[in-house]
Amino acid sequence: MEINILNQDLKKKYNKYFQQYGSVLFINKNNIIYNSTIISSKSKKSKIFPVIKANAYGMGVIAITNILIELGYKSIFLANIAEGVEVRKKFKSLNIYILNCGQPLNAQILIKHNLIPVLNSVEDIKSWVCGNLNNESCVIHLDTGMNRLGLSYSNILDLKKTKYINKLKIKFLMTHLASAENAKKKFNEIQLNKLQKYTKIISKIKNHSIKSSICNSSGIWLGEKYLLNIVRPGASFLGINPLLNKQNPLKETVSMYAQITQIRKALKNTSVGYGQTVKLKKDSLLATISIGYSNGLSRLLSNKGSVYINNKKLDILGRVSMDLTVIDISKFNDRELKIGDIVEIFGPNKSLEKFAIENNTIPYEILCNIDKNIPKIIV
Repeated sequence: MEINILNQDLKKKYNKYFQQYGSVLFINKNNIIYNSTIISSKSKKSKIFPVIKANAYGMGVIAITNILIELGYKSIFLANIAEGVEVRKKFKSLNIYILNCGQPLNAQILIKHNLIPVLNSVEDIKSWVCGNLNNESCVIHLDTGMNRLGLSYSNILDLKKTKYINKLKIKFLMTHLASAENAKKKFNEIQLNKLQKYTKIISKIKNHSIKSSICNSSGIWLGEKYLLNIVRPGASFLGINPLLNKQNPLKETVSMYAQITQIRKALKNTSVGYGQTVKLKKDSLLATISIGYSNGLSRLLSNKGSVYINNKKLDILGRVSMDLTVIDISKFNDRELKIGDIVEIFGPNKSLEKFAIENNTIPYEILCNIDKNIPKIIV
């Protein structure tokens, strides 16, 4: 979000937050709506169950759920029971699926809060059957090659010999693509074929056709045969690129800003920050900004990262501290900038995707690692 085009009411609001917190995240609601439209178009007739785990990738699960409900979504996936309980307090009629129900699986708390478990193992299935006296619904997760969670082929064959699988009320079967962002990977089709094979086996055991799901955000772009009955996009709603080394078909929704805390003139041959890792080659104009590694600006950017003020790229000097960072503002005249001026960490001049590359990581990790206390303002 371009901070300079916000209306005066929002400017007053964010100024208050900068004074109190030092840095602010803006979430562009219109871009979420745009991304939802693209996702819906790509998903054809498949049902869309958004995945908003990890506190909606750090953006605030209640706020993001509100937007998704406004857009007409009726089912979501969350990471764990604690997230489910929090969301259920606010949204009574939403279908809430829990990806990891913990060990041992607690059927009573799931039923109490009307949460639908994803059963990831034979142990999960046994616990659910024994504790689920009212035969509530569940989802079965099948491992098709990721070796992370889910029932293996041998697990399925073993369950076929027991009473447990016949006692399950299965809403659908799911698996997770390992390399969906890379359409050239043959492993995508291997996983799809395995899921279809396993679905036939379990449908035969249950004597009726069972729905299935394989697509995460990137999977939706693999082609129509991958869509199946249900798709599970997540960070694509926030505009994270679902494609590897290709132009992003979505609009990024998140931008991050800090402010200038202090401005100083520094002399040639003096050092900046902890460890004296850099010495100035000339007299310089420096600004200390109100963000550091505790807020989401990684120490990896020490002496090599950059930020923007008034669309000018400015280098980070010295080590990134816990909640402060020094930048070189010598491109500006002495009185051109002032304390309190806004600094773009990522946004219009530097995308979240590019910022993540600079941090040797992915956008997911950037968002999830941003301090929970930093205000997230929906605009």
